[in-house]
Amino acid sequence: RAAPRAILGNDLLDDGSGINPNDIPDEDELKAWREGMTAMAALPNAYVKLSMLGYAVPGWMRTPERQSVVKSLVRETVELFGAGRCMVAWNWHVNAAVSDADSHSQVGPDAIELLDMMLWFFDGYSDEEKERLFSGTAKEFYRLD
Repeated sequence: RAAPRAILGNDLLDDGSGINPNDIPDEDELKAWREGMTAMAALPNAYVKLSMLGYAVPGWMRTPERQSVVKSLVRETVELFGAGRCMVAWNWHVNAAVSDADSHSQVGPDAIELLDMMLWFFDGYSDEEKERLFSGTAKEFYRLD
């Protein structure tokens, strides 16, 4: 169970003043994450909510490099599980700052910025895959239809 969370152990600077500039996951953390996610993807009833991205890369909205890392992790997750087992979780209204910085920030992306990022993450996906990611999978998972 811990392997998929291996990249989540990022911390504040010692003085609590901000995001550690070296908190992008390293190769060992990514290897553990990939192993855990691959094992989970082999379970046919396992689904993934794509949200709270600041837990993976705190401050991911701050630089193009961090945004690209998050995009690659999100796309890799969708490739492992398929669009039919992944869903974008839209909990921005209660935790926008968490979606950027693992609760280490009082700010986060506004709703339009977050939606634009999600659309960018899925650039090149088919309309059917995007429909699954943004609503179809959640409707199925939560039995809303």
